[in-house]
Amino acid sequence: MTAPDSHYHEYTIPLLLLALYIRICISFAPHSGYQDPPTFGDYEAQRHWQEVTVNVPLVDWYRNTSSNNLSYWGLDYPPLTAFHSQAVGWVGHSINSSWVELYSSRGEESYPHKVFMRASVLVAELLHLPPLFLLTPSSNLPALALLAVTPAQPLIDHGHFQYNCISLGLTVLAVLALRGGRLYSGSCLFSLALNYKQMSLYHALPFFFYILGPRYNSWRGITEIIRVGMVVILTFALCWLPFLSVADHVIMRMFPFNRGLFEDKVATFWCSLSVVLKVREMFERVTLVRAALFLTLIAVLPSQILLFRKATPQKFLLALTNSALGFFLFSFHVHEKTVLIPLTTAVLLLSTSQTHKHSNTETDKDASPHTEREPDTQTDEHHSALPDKKHTKPSVSLTQTDMDPTKPSVSLTKEHTKMAVSLTKEATISLPVAWFILIATFSMYPLLERDGLSVMFVASTGLYLSVLHIILRNQETRNPLLLLLFRVSVVGCLVLHGMELSIPPPQRYPFLYPTLNALYSAAHFAVFFCYFNYLQITD
Repeated sequence: MTAPDSHYHEYTIPLLLLALYIRICISFAPHSGYQDPPTFGDYEAQRHWQEVTVNVPLVDWYRNTSSNNLSYWGLDYPPLTAFHSQAVGWVGHSINSSWVELYSSRGEESYPHKVFMRASVLVAELLHLPPLFLLTPSSNLPALALLAVTPAQPLIDHGHFQYNCISLGLTVLAVLALRGGRLYSGSCLFSLALNYKQMSLYHALPFFFYILGPRYNSWRGITEIIRVGMVVILTFALCWLPFLSVADHVIMRMFPFNRGLFEDKVATFWCSLSVVLKVREMFERVTLVRAALFLTLIAVLPSQILLFRKATPQKFLLALTNSALGFFLFSFHVHEKTVLIPLTTAVLLLSTSQTHKHSNTETDKDASPHTEREPDTQTDEHHSALPDKKHTKPSVSLTQTDMDPTKPSVSLTKEHTKMAVSLTKEATISLPVAWFILIATFSMYPLLERDGLSVMFVASTGLYLSVLHIILRNQETRNPLLLLLFRVSVVGCLVLHGMELSIPPPQRYPFLYPTLNALYSAAHFAVFFCYFNYLQITD
C-alpha cells in the first residue's frame, strides 16, 4: 500500500492550481483607473513605463524631458523594474505596436491589451507561488489550503494591477535559498528584489543579521561575509551600471520625500496619530522624516538583535515579519499596498509558528546558515525545518479486509478523504497569522472599492473565511479566548462594512469610513507586531 507521506504531496499541485485559478478569476474584474482619465491608475502607470522604456533612450527613463513627462506616471522604482517594463513592452510591441506608441497610447484599455497585461502578471507569478508552496510543509494540508486562498496579493496584483509578485517572489526565493544553505545565490536573489522594488528594504536588516550572526566571530565566516559582499556589489553593479551617469535622478525618483508622510488613509501609526494630532501641519518635513526613521529603528532593532544572537530559520522568518511590519507602521510615506511585504513572510508562519516547538532543537541549530552547501551531499534545510513526523504523520490502521487480497479494497477516494480529515486534525495552523492575513486584506478595502473590486473582495475574502472556518472546526482549539477575540474582530469588520453600505458619511467627514478602516486595522497591526515579537523572544 502507498505510504501516507506520498499522499501529502498529491494535494500540493491541485492547491497550487487553485491559487492560479483564483488569480485568473480576479483578473476579469476592473483594474485601477479603469475609464478614469486623464491619469487613470496603476494599470496605466505600468503600461506607460513600457511605452517609455521602449521609445525613450535609457538615460532619460528617470529624467524629465520632452519625450518623458515625469508628472505623468514617471518611473519611481529601481532599474530592474525598468528593465522588466522594457521586456514586457517589447513583447507587447511585437503583438501590437500601438499599445506602446509614444504619446498616442496613453489610456490604452482595449480588451486584447488587457488580456496581454493580465497574462504578463500570471507569468510573473511563477516567481512567487511555487516558492511559497515549497516553503510550506507539504504535510500541513491546512496551511497549504489557506495559502492557496489567501486573498490580499491576488487582489492587488491581478485586480488593482501591479507586479508585486516579482519582488515578493525574489524575496521568498532568497529565503528558500538561505534555508537550503545556498548563501551566495540567496544574497543575489535578495539583491535583485531590492533592485526591483525599494520597499524590499523592509526585509534588508533580517537578511543582513541572519548572514552575519553565525559568521562574524571566525575567519572562515568573515571570508564568507566578504564573498557575500562581493556578490551583492556585483549584482547591484550589473543593475545600475547603465544608469551611473543619471544615478542621482534614479535615487530621487525612488525616495520621493516631497510626497509627504502618508497618502490617503493607510493603517499606520502616523495616519492614526494624525486623526487627533495634525503632525503634518505642526512639523516640517525634515523633522517628520527624522522622527519616522527614529521610531522605525526603535521598533525593528530588538528583533534583529535577537536574530543576530541566534540565527535559526524560525527566528529568521519572525524577524522578517517583525522588520517589515515595523517599517510599515512607522516609516515615512507608506502606501496601503505595502502591507503585502510583511504579509508575504507572515504567510510562511502559518504552519511553523504553531509547529516549531515540536521540532528538534538540534535541527534548528543545524539549519543555521554557516556554509554554502552542495545539494547532492547535504540535506536540504527545508526538510530539516519540517515538524517532527511523530507529531504530524497521521496513523492509518489497516483492517483485515484491507489486507486480504480476496476482498474488496478501500476506494482511493475514501482513503484520500480519511487522510485529509486526519491531516486537518493533526497538522495545525497559526490562528494569529491567519487573522493577520484577514485584517491585512480588510485594510486595503478602501483602495479596492475605488477600483471597482468590491465584488472580488467579498468573494475572495469569503472563500478565505470559509476555508479557515473548516480548518478551525477540525482543529483542536488550544486557546478558546483567542478564538473568541478572532470572532469579535471579524464581527467588527462586518459592522464597519455594514455601516458603510447603509449609512452615508456626514458631509463634514466624507472620508469617515476609510479613516475608521485605517484606525481599526492599525490597532490590529500594532497587536500583531507585539505578538510576533513575543514569539521571536520566546522561540
